[in-house]
Amino acid sequence: AGVEVLDLSTLRWSSGSVPALPQRRKWHSACAFDDGRVVVVGGVFSANDEEAIATRTALQWVPGAAGWTPLPDMAQQRSSAVAMALPDGRAMVVGGFGGAQQLAWVEVLAADGSGWSALAPMGAARNLAAAAVLPCGKVLVAGGHNPGVGCLQTAELWDPATGAWSDLPPMAEKRSGAGCCVLPSGRVAVVGGLGSDYQALDDGEAFDPVARTWHPLPPMACCRYMPGAAAVAGGLVAVGGIDDVTVPNELYDEASGRWFELPLGEVAEQRVFAHVA
Repeated sequence: AGVEVLDLSTLRWSSGSVPALPQRRKWHSACAFDDGRVVVVGGVFSANDEEAIATRTALQWVPGAAGWTPLPDMAQQRSSAVAMALPDGRAMVVGGFGGAQQLAWVEVLAADGSGWSALAPMGAARNLAAAAVLPCGKVLVAGGHNPGVGCLQTAELWDPATGAWSDLPPMAEKRSGAGCCVLPSGRVAVVGGLGSDYQALDDGEAFDPVARTWHPLPPMACCRYMPGAAAVAGGLVAVGGIDDVTVPNELYDEASGRWFELPLGEVAEQRVFAHVA
């Protein structure tokens, strides 16, 4: 349930400035807004995977608040979904696993937090997908997993002007459980995840929304499955992503095309399906 904060001026992690979640939660989704709000949705509470049931619950933290505030429940139970902060203040949640099926269903939380409404579903049902909001406001979703197909290579784009999804060129690799964010250049980075052989990957690729092409990124120091990833000045940070060993956090500098090791969190915990917002 704990939350840690990375101070980019010192490259040190600390806990306490953002309160812990009300319950331990895994396979959830999180996104942050420019005003500092953080929204957490879905996931499961059970410590026993065989008895785990996805939840519809959602929470919000506002800077300075002593705790997390409940939001209205989503219409659909979701775990392993992706949440994104849209430019208009709404929170968009795509895909995931609900009940006994993979979801293509998309929901959006009103900017004032008053409730959820449905958007057009994706073309493919996906959980553990990579997704990001482009600078123009469109949403890219790539990869993920579907039991009937396996790890996915396909990508699609949501246009807020039309409310519709359209197909994009596929990634070079199949990726499920990859980290994803928009780089300072406007390209969308997708790093790590499981590949076609269900082995964790150490490389990544970036989508150029202007050229509509994918380009390889250099490999990280280690393979990562379900890492947390977020954009920072000059690049991105990748946190956690292996369930049986503590791995270094890394920073990717887009200008030099290099990865640099960062300090571990304050408690140096292993984190899988972590979220960096």
